[in-house]
Amino acid sequence: MSLRRLLIPVRSSIPGSNPAKLSVLTYNMLSPYYMWPQVYTYVPEKYKNWNYRHKLLQKEILGLYRADIMCLQELTSLDYQQYWKKVLMDKYNYGSKYIAKPPPRYWDRPLSEMDGVGVFYDLNQFDYVSSTGIYLNDLFGTFDLKEQDYLEHKVLQLTDGQGNPTEKMTLSDVLKSRNQVCMFVSLRHKATNSFLVVINTHLYWKYDEVKLAQCMIIMRRLSKIIKDLLIGVQDTTYNKVKIVFAGDMNSPRDSLVVKFLKGDAVSHQNLKLINPMRPYLNRVLYDNIPQDLFIHTCFSGKLKGIFDYICYHNEDMAPRKVLGVPQDLKVNPEMGLPNALHPSDHIPIMMEFQLL
Repeated sequence: MSLRRLLIPVRSSIPGSNPAKLSVLTYNMLSPYYMWPQVYTYVPEKYKNWNYRHKLLQKEILGLYRADIMCLQELTSLDYQQYWKKVLMDKYNYGSKYIAKPPPRYWDRPLSEMDGVGVFYDLNQFDYVSSTGIYLNDLFGTFDLKEQDYLEHKVLQLTDGQGNPTEKMTLSDVLKSRNQVCMFVSLRHKATNSFLVVINTHLYWKYDEVKLAQCMIIMRRLSKIIKDLLIGVQDTTYNKVKIVFAGDMNSPRDSLVVKFLKGDAVSHQNLKLINPMRPYLNRVLYDNIPQDLFIHTCFSGKLKGIFDYICYHNEDMAPRKVLGVPQDLKVNPEMGLPNALHPSDHIPIMMEFQLL
């Protein structure tokens, strides 16, 4: 059975006349160091092997679905430096930027084996402008006094991997103790002379309060990045800046996180949250495709769902095609990954846009 999936045409709400196209891919690669024995009991040993999985990742990312913009999560520092950065530059003329997560307390491996997120971009189509990587546990300067007071007094009941209650911590302490990161890369699109800020992140896997706070940190940093871009580049205006926000959000389509990112007012714990960057984001890729096209994007044994997103604004980009679901997963959506054909427990998500 082939790994190849088809790009399926989708309806766009804005029939743009600009011929410029842009393809975006996001993919959680499943770090070899997160192949927990107690979680992936259903995976035969030969398909857990990193060399086996890496060859499939190469085939997918380089051979089948090489997009103009690629956002990869759970990419280790070692793998980025020794393989992806070099191969994509030397063979395909792609630039890249990467940030590794700070190691958690339990980490006893070399720092080079810690994972992070990387953004890759086709230098035939883009000029590199600037980049910024941030740690989502750095709360300094992000929240005002009222918000800080909420973070410091909101108590969360933490749970273990099976959902059993463990300890209680304030939201502020939980945020500071987690190690998620985010990468921003600003590019100039050569054909249209517009600017694209690409954002790649991998949010924490549970607690809506934590994920919403992490999103607010990202959006407030994005606001500063856009302002700096306008100052640093001559004759650039707000309407020339487009945003692509991609990654593993660990949140289903009806979640508060996704509603917040799309600009909806989210009421949570007596707070009304609104994305400060909603003029730049109002859609996710699932808004323009059949509701039943994707059942899951993560096919881990016990954890399945739609967690991977590409966010944009429909006045900046019109979706034209989306990468379909592998046939074997359409037939058996409860299958557990990785397996012989799929190197990660996530599938790559890709959409082709027409720039407006």
